[in-house]
Amino acid sequence: MSDPHLQAREMIVEVEHPVRGRYITAGNPVKLSAAPTKISAAPLLGQHRREVLKELGYGQAEIDALESEGSI
Repeated sequence: MSDPHLQAREMIVEVEHPVRGRYITAGNPVKLSAAPTKISAAPLLGQHRREVLKELGYGQAEIDALESEGSI
């Protein structure tokens, strides 16, 4: 992991996770100059549920009701 070529190609990167803290993971092997990539930590369980439900057509009141009854 300390190989200079791996470091130069950003194949080993350090990311911040909200629960676990900082950890080392593999970088993206595909390098595109016009579309740089950023490696980030995986989302927490349910972290994006509101956004997903909105994209599926649920209204704010429906989402709030589902949350208050413990369904999501």
